[in-house]
Amino acid sequence: MHSEFIERQIALVSYGTQFLRNGLALEDWYRHGIFFGARLQFRQLAGNALLADDFTWWLGVLQQTGAVRLSLHRLAQFGIDSPSVLQYRERAVVVHFRDRYQIWAVGEERAAWLEHPQLPPMSQMPRFPDATSWGGDIDSYWCVDERPGQLEIPETDWKALARTIATDLDINLPSSRVPAGPLFLPVSSPAPWARFPLFVSGPASSLAHGVLATLYSQYGTYDNDMNPKNENSDYRMADEAGAQRIEDWGRRLEAWIGEVQLRCANEMRQKMEPGKYGLAAREMPAEPEPARPAAPDTNRAAISHVEAASEQASPSKGKWLRRIAFVVVLAMMCVLLLAGAHLLVDWPWLAVVPALPWVLHRFRKDS
Repeated sequence: MHSEFIERQIALVSYGTQFLRNGLALEDWYRHGIFFGARLQFRQLAGNALLADDFTWWLGVLQQTGAVRLSLHRLAQFGIDSPSVLQYRERAVVVHFRDRYQIWAVGEERAAWLEHPQLPPMSQMPRFPDATSWGGDIDSYWCVDERPGQLEIPETDWKALARTIATDLDINLPSSRVPAGPLFLPVSSPAPWARFPLFVSGPASSLAHGVLATLYSQYGTYDNDMNPKNENSDYRMADEAGAQRIEDWGRRLEAWIGEVQLRCANEMRQKMEPGKYGLAAREMPAEPEPARPAAPDTNRAAISHVEAASEQASPSKGKWLRRIAFVVVLAMMCVLLLAGAHLLVDWPWLAVVPALPWVLHRFRKDS
């Protein structure tokens, strides 16, 4: 039951809360690989105005305006319905202030042209290819409501919750088959500086990581058993009653995963040490420098003219050394020719020997 969209929400709420509580700077975690390949945009519901096109800017403004934490919830608990032009998803992020809280729903805009008056009914529409699958994800958040007072977020007793889930699903929780330590998920960038736990990790949240990692592992096994191509799975070999039990177990597993994901995102008792994961800031890739405008053509021409004049006015020492060497070699060749003239009469092929320095000189000059 992996969903990069949901996992981006978990990381945003967990690490964002640490930032708002001055536990982590943005520079310590904003390169989290879970955010790669996606844009997070934050909008005002009235007029659909774009407030921030980056979660770092959104968090920075929230901190400056007095926000103290984030939390993740099911949108249904707030009784908010999707407007006609939007389709909200199941979960919402809540921004907590000292005297109020804001509800930010995430969803997708409905294309208005799907109901264009000049288009035929959908049943008669030509079939167009879908190019959205090749583009990056866009998580659009809308501030759908602001309410006075405090929204209480109860702390999780992870030991009691683990016992309840283990009893319901009849599994060991956490399982010894999952790696000990924080939960890391595969992300689009394998670079070490982008490798962070899904949510903030440490002694206070170690059991939370183990519980969610075990549930993810169990769901992977369940999903493989339910695959129609897996003809030898327990589900395919079971009778009708047995298959019904497996399906019911899978639904309970999915429900527990959803509940644990919310609790992991909202766990804020753990403060993570800056620089513990990823690489130190000095080892991270440098930010790309903004492009500089090119110099006008007139300036480039003037610079080239000055450089050319400088080269003509002050020839390099290497150029004179090459000329002196040429004169010396030529003199040596003349001496050799005079000294060995009587030999050339008997052995003409010896004329090749004095020509060798000339050939070598021309070769070096051409190269």
